Amino acid sequence: MASVTFDYVTKIYSNGHLAVDRASFTVADGELMVLVGPSGCGKSTTLRMLAGLESVTQGMISIDDVVVNEIPPKDRDVAMVFQNYALYPHMTVFNNMAFGLKLRKYSKAEIKSRVGQAAEILGITDILDRKPKQLSGGQQQRVAVGRAIVRKPKVFLFDEPLSNLDAKLRVQMRTELARLHRELNATMVYVTHDQTEAMTLGDRIVVMNEGTIQQIDAPVTLYHQPQNRFVAGFIGSPAMNFIDGHIEGREGKLSFVAEKRELCIAMSNSFDAIHDGQSVVLGVRPENLPLVAEISSKDNNGVVEAEIILEEHLGAESHVYGKTASTTLMARVNGTSNYGVSRQVWFRPDMDQAHLFDAETGQLLSRKNNEE
Repeated sequence: MASVTFDYVTKIYSNGHLAVDRASFTVADGELMVLVGPSGCGKSTTLRMLAGLESVTQGMISIDDVVVNEIPPKDRDVAMVFQNYALYPHMTVFNNMAFGLKLRKYSKAEIKSRVGQAAEILGITDILDRKPKQLSGGQQQRVAVGRAIVRKPKVFLFDEPLSNLDAKLRVQMRTELARLHRELNATMVYVTHDQTEAMTLGDRIVVMNEGTIQQIDAPVTLYHQPQNRFVAGFIGSPAMNFIDGHIEGREGKLSFVAEKRELCIAMSNSFDAIHDGQSVVLGVRPENLPLVAEISSKDNNGVVEAEIILEEHLGAESHVYGKTASTTLMARVNGTSNYGVSRQVWFRPDMDQAHLFDAETGQLLSRKNNEE
C-alpha cells in the first residue's frame, strides 16, 4: 500500500470559484481517512484531484513521496468506487470485475484468481454469472468494490459509495467496508456527507467546510474536543445545543449569562482567555443536558426554564425538545420520556462536559486544565 500527502493543495475553477483552499494532510500507509462535510465543502473535489480527475491549481499531491500532479489517472495506481457504481449493464459480474485487468493484459489465470479472491472476500461468488440489473443495490455496491480490489492498487478511493442505499443496508455495508479495510490493511480515502458514516468508519476524519479544512482528528477526539463551533455542530447526532450569551464579571467572579438573564452559570475560572463583556456561545451535547421536572428556589442556579414542544420516542432513548426564552434545546434521556407537551421543565447544562466558543471567531475557548 502507500501513504498520501496533500501539501497546501488549492483548486480554483475557471469561473473563479475556490473549491479547495490550501488543504494539507497525510494519510498514513494502511489508514482509512474520511473526508466529511456538507454539500459543496470541497471533499469530492479533493478526492478527484487525488484520482487525477481534477487538476491541481496550486500545491502538491504525493503518493509514496512521488508527486502525482502531472501523472495521468491510469498511472497513479489508485482505484475509485463511485456513488453510482458505474457497472457495465451488458457484462456479467465476473466480466465487470475483470474488465480493468483485461485492459492491462493480465493472463486469464491471473484474472480468474484475482476475481475469485475478491468475490470470496465480498461474499459474491454465487452471483458472478449475473448481470447488474439482476442485482440488489447492496450487491451492485459489492461488485463495484470488487472491481477496485482486483486491481490491488496502492490507494482505494471511495466517493459516497453508500448514498444510494436504504438506511438498513447502509449500516450493513458500513460494517462490510470496515471489515474489508481490516482484512486488506489498505490505504483508503473515503468521502461522505454523513457524519455517522464518518464516525464509524474512519481511523481519522478530515472535517471540511467551504473548501477549508476545519479539523483533522480521530472520531472520538472530534466529538469530545471540537476546535470550533462548526465542527461541534456538524459532528454528533443528535447535534450539539448552542446557547448565545456573554461573560459577566461580578465581585471578581465570572459567569455565563444568557436567555435574557434567566440563565446564569458560574465559570469557576475554568476557561482561559475569557473576560467581562465577552460574547460567547455555550455548546452542550444532548446527553449532557439533564432535564429537571421540579425545582426549588434555592436550587435554581445554572438552570434554564423551558416548555416542552416535542418528545421523540426511539425505544432505548428519547429526545426531548424544550422552548426557552431565546432558543430551542434538545435533551437525550434514557428510555421512554413521559413529560408531556407543554409541560414546564428546566435544563441544567453539565458545565464539566460543556464547550465555550468565541461568538465572533467560532473558535473553542480552551479550559485551563487542558493545557496543564
